[in-house]
Formats: sequence, C-alpha cells, structure tokens
Amino acid sequence: WATFSPSLRWRIEPSAVWAELQFHLLALSVFLVFIGGVYAALRRLDWFDNEPDARAAGWLLVGLIFFGVIFSCSIAMLREGTAGIADAYSRYQYEYIGDIGFGRTLKGLFTEYASKHEFLSIHAKVHPPGPIALLWVLSFVAGREALGLSLATIAVGTLAVVPLYYWVTDLLGRRAALTACMLYTLMPSIVLFTATSADILFMPFTIVTLFLFGRAMDRASIGYAVAAGVAYAVASLLSFSLLTLGAYFAFVGLWRLRARETRFSVVQTAVVMLLAFLGLHLAVRLWSGFDVVEVFRLSKAQFDLDQHNLEKLLPRYPSWTWKILNPLAWVYFAGIPVSVLFFWRLAKPEAGTKALFVVFALTLVVLDLAYLARGEGERSAMYILPFVVVPAAHAIDRMGQASGRLAPLVVTLCALAFQCWFTEVLFYTYW
Repeated sequence: WATFSPSLRWRIEPSAVWAELQFHLLALSVFLVFIGGVYAALRRLDWFDNEPDARAAGWLLVGLIFFGVIFSCSIAMLREGTAGIADAYSRYQYEYIGDIGFGRTLKGLFTEYASKHEFLSIHAKVHPPGPIALLWVLSFVAGREALGLSLATIAVGTLAVVPLYYWVTDLLGRRAALTACMLYTLMPSIVLFTATSADILFMPFTIVTLFLFGRAMDRASIGYAVAAGVAYAVASLLSFSLLTLGAYFAFVGLWRLRARETRFSVVQTAVVMLLAFLGLHLAVRLWSGFDVVEVFRLSKAQFDLDQHNLEKLLPRYPSWTWKILNPLAWVYFAGIPVSVLFFWRLAKPEAGTKALFVVFALTLVVLDLAYLARGEGERSAMYILPFVVVPAAHAIDRMGQASGRLAPLVVTLCALAFQCWFTEVLFYTYW
C-alpha cells in the first residue's frame, strides 16, 4: 500500500510514507544517472563503428562496478532502509556469518568442519567451509557486524563483471563483452540478491573458472589449465553445486574433439585441470585434514533431512516438477528481456556462434537436472546466468549493428531496471 497507494497511508503515517518514497526516488535517480551516462559514453565512442579500446572498456567496467554496488543497495533499501541491506546477515542462526570463528582459526575451521558439523548454521550445514572462510577473511577488513559484512559481500560479488568481460571478449569481442556486463549488472537475480545473499560471493569464482578454462582451451596453455583446475577446486569448496560446471567443460571438450587441430588442447586441458583440481584438494587435506568426501556426505544427508522436514511442515510438489518450475524461475530472474533474447538467439542462430550457444543450452539442461533444491534457484543457482546473458548480449549487439542505434540496448536496460524495482516491491527477497 505504501508504494501503490501512498495517499491512503499518508493520512495515518505520513513520515513513514515519505521515508519509503525517498528510497524509491533514490533507486530511480541512481538508474537515471547510470542510463544517461551509458548513453552519452556509447555515443561518444561511436559504439557500432569501432570496437572500444582497452582504456575505454576499463572505464566502463569501473562505472559498472560502482553502479552495481549502489543500485543493488538502493533496491535493497526500498523496504527498511539500510536495515534492508543487513537483514540477511542479521540472522546468525541461518547464515554463514554466525559461523565466523568456528574452529578458532581458518585451519581449525577446515579441521573441525566434519566432526562438529551438527553445530553449524543452517546454510553452512549443506555447504563446504569455503563461504565461512571467505566471510571470515572479509571480516578482517569489514568487521563482523551484519552491515559491514553485507557491504563487503556486495563489493566482492559485483567484481564478477571483470572476469565476465574478459571471458566474453575471448568468445565474441570487446563490444559484445561490455554489452553482456551491462545486462548482467541489471539482471534481477544479481540486483536483488547481491545485497541480500551470500551466494553472490560465488559468482566471481564461477566466471573466473569459465574464463581460465576458455583460455586453456583456446591457447593450449598448461598455465591456464593449471589455474582453471585450481579455480574449479576453489569453487567446489565454496559450493558443491558448482561442481556441475563440469558439464560445460565436458560439452566444450566433446565439441572441440571433432576438429583435429584442437584435439591436443582438449586432452591436455582435461588432464592438467583434473590434476590441478585434485592437487588443491590434496593440499587442503594435508594442511588441515579436511575430508571433502565426508563433508559432501554430511551435507547431502542434511539437505535430504531439511527437505523431509519441509515436506512435513509445508508439503511441496514432487521433486520432478521442479525440473520445470526451477527453469521458469530462472527465466524470470534472469530478466524477462534477457531470457527472450536468449531464446530468440537459439531459435535464430548465426553460423559463427551456433555451436557455442548450443553448448550453452545443453549445459543449462544438465544444470537443471543436477539442481536438487525445490525452488530458491533464483538465488542459489545464479551460476546459470553467464550461459544466458552471453547469447542475449550477442543478440542485442547484432540488433544494434543492424540498425545503427542504441535503442535496443537502452530499452532492454530500462526494462530490466523496472523489473528489479517491481519484483522488490512485490516480494520478500532477503536470504
């Protein structure tokens, strides 16, 4: 009522209505400054005549990072002001923040994780210790209060646009990469859960792994393959769900095995990545005694117990139905315009990118089948977003090139921003 019929509440609580409207005006102002700045910058760069140079791209990325932080905060503040930013981390019994200090040291955290698993917070019980360790490190700078750690989470999560830019540049070129970064920064999943969920911390590591894997394959580089394997192992210590990124690696490998000139790169990358992945886990085991297999077993058992208890409290649809319902949530929270562009690009492919985007689509099918939770995919499965935003960015780029106008990009960004605002007004999105 405060949003859609403020006059009704104004007679009862005028100061509260005005305070709430101020946050809506703040979010609108932040976006208007952003969209005006983007339009002016792209016009100045002759966006469709020449690829942006590295310097211009760097400044655009800096602007996107600042915008991502401020806009996510302003949307999170729509309900409760600054308390809306810290709300999720205020629930110590649910969130990783309540486990900072577990084991007394970072090494102790890994050492005791399995033996004292039952004493962890609700979210930590179904994850490896990586999120706690990362928040613990951030607390050295931001402190252990909910607001400080929330702001640190926002800052780190927003940095995902940097590896996204480099990854998509290797795939499609610099202009399409910047387009992908702009779309990504306004995807509802990213905006709504950057400020209200620890899961955004996984995104920089996810996209770094994709970037390093791509470089290892394209350049037949042992160094990049080692880095990709290490990054994949780190991702697996943050969330067991990120192991499913292996589907993308497998599909790319099968695709490139067809060509004789890329077969050596495929085999070399696979072997080196596997050795680096196992090597990091072995190093962690030797350092702390951490048993990743046992923790996976405990986490899976806890997840099954949680699902059983939820069924008794509030019966849900059978698990197989969520293989349809979860993708529907992804379509919405990836942003309706982005999802439409994604499907349009798949339906009307170009020869140069057809195989790549088929690999993306097949990966999304596997990620859906492997995702176990019933719901919550808009938050805990954000790792699907890179595979959606890249084809959408390619479609937007081609539309702009064909028309020579920025309208397709600007209209899409405005539609995404409106969807973010509208969704936050209607739904409770704090985790």
